[in-house]
Order: sequence, then structure tokens, then C-alpha cells
Amino acid sequence: MSWLTLTACIAASILQGAFYLDDDGTSITVRENDARVLVYRYAPGEKPLIVPKRYTRACYIHPLYGLDGEVMTQDFPLDHFHHRGIFWAWPDSTFGERRADVWALDGIRAVHSKWLKQEKTDKHAALAVENYWVYDDAPEVPVIKEEVRMTIYPAEDNHREIDFELIFKNVSNEVFTLRGSTTGNKGYGGFSFRPDASRAPFLFVSKQGESEEDVLELDSPWVDISYAVAPDSDTVSGAAIFQHPNNPGYPHAGWILRHYGFLGQSWPHRQPHSMPPGDSICLRYRLLVHRGKADEAGVEEAFLEYEKESKPM
Repeated sequence: MSWLTLTACIAASILQGAFYLDDDGTSITVRENDARVLVYRYAPGEKPLIVPKRYTRACYIHPLYGLDGEVMTQDFPLDHFHHRGIFWAWPDSTFGERRADVWALDGIRAVHSKWLKQEKTDKHAALAVENYWVYDDAPEVPVIKEEVRMTIYPAEDNHREIDFELIFKNVSNEVFTLRGSTTGNKGYGGFSFRPDASRAPFLFVSKQGESEEDVLELDSPWVDISYAVAPDSDTVSGAAIFQHPNNPGYPHAGWILRHYGFLGQSWPHRQPHSMPPGDSICLRYRLLVHRGKADEAGVEEAFLEYEKESKPM
């Protein structure tokens, strides 16, 4: 090997996985080299003028970027003002007798408390944050402590892995009951992905194959959504949600696939999950961002590797 070739290989090795964290005071942008990966919004930013004040929010991801720089998520969509990139929320929960709809931001929302970790290495970027759920009429009284941990890995070939750990602890004096949407008994709620609806149609693929119609329940540990990188483009990219084998009810059938533009892993779906004061729940997911459709990106094979590495020895 020539000196120039060796130097080029060393330089490429150094550049691969060089992560940066850019904090503007309301959000952190994660970059790998010059490529933006995602923006985590920890404080409320500007909202469109037509959007009512109640939809002010923080503690979510938008934009999520594809491997070639395309924006994959949507915020404040006209059809669902409460949808917000990648987020985790439930609509029909209660504290005792009081309703708690952090999904539609109806009088309660997640607010930033403090950073637990901001880390960048040559192998990953890691963010960990503590948030609180508070009612608008009692902003100094937290009812849920939310701990969010994200690990972002370098892009490899045609995909990137992003791991999520979400811990929710009931810090109120009431029993907290977590539940998906009771409207139409659909079960909306949980780990949610809002794609850019301007780039429809969407292709949903799971262990069961393609889903051409909307789905409110599905027996699959993973689901993928793919769509054009820009309106009328022939180039496609996508993202898959993997359930962690240690999640409750794994593999949980609570999935929401909507062709207007929504993908959600909706544990506990239509079944309520009660948490007495002091109780907590941990949910883990992997987001696989990729080029092409699910079969082209080897999503099923990637899930099997994730399942294998995640199961206890």
C-alpha cells in the first residue's frame, strides 16, 4: 500500500463517525461530520401563526434527516397540529380522576428539567435528558418524570441506527393510568413518527409484508415506512421502528399505520396500564433510518441482529 493510499484510509477512518453537538439555546442539532442527523427540541420554539397557543411544545425530535440530507419528519402539520416529528405521548391517560392528554397537549405537556448527558465520541453521540409532565395550571408541580436517552451511531452503507430508552416515573400522589386513544377505540399513543405528508404515498412493510390499507393492530416486532425523498422524486428513503425484546408484551401488537402519514408503536394501545405513585416503566426502541425501501435496506435482517444483541445472555 502506498503512503498516499494509507494516508487517505487513515483520514477516512478519522472522519467516519466524527459527531458534533450544536446547541442554540432551545434545541441541539446532532451532526456527523458535515451531515445533520437530527434536531432535539428541548425548549419551545416558534410555531406557525395559524396554530393555537395550546400546541406550544418541546421535548421531541424534528427534523430527522435522511442519509442524504432530506428532511424526513414534519412538525405542526395542518391536518394534525399536535403531531411533532418523533415524539412519545398518550392521549387518554389520567391521574386519579383528572385527564392527562400530553398527546394533543390539552392542558398538560412535557417540559425540560435538565440535561443528564451530552456526549460525542468517534463511535456515537449520546443525549440524555430529564423532563417533567406538568399541567398548565400547575407548572411547578410535576406529575411524571420522563428520562429520555438517545444513542446515535455512525451511518453505515445504507442505514443509521438510533437507539431510544424512555423511562416514565409517576411522581404524583395519584394513580397514573396510561392508555392509548379511546376515540374509535383506535389506541393511538406511544412512540410516534410523523413523516412529511407532502411526499406521500407511503409504503408500510412489516414482518407480515406490505400493508396497503390503514392498520390499527399488527402482529409484528417491527414496521418500516418508506417514501420519496422529495415530492415527485423517484428516489426513496425510509425509517423502521424496532421493538426491544425487553419491552412489556413483546412483541406488542399495538401498531398504528396510517397512509395520511403516521407510524406509531402504540404500547399499551387499547389496554390501560396503571402506575401507583413511585412506579415507573421503561420502553426501548431502535429507529433504523435508511436509503431505499425496506427490502433494499435489509430491514428484516437488521431487526434480527438487533433482537439477537438485545436479548439477555
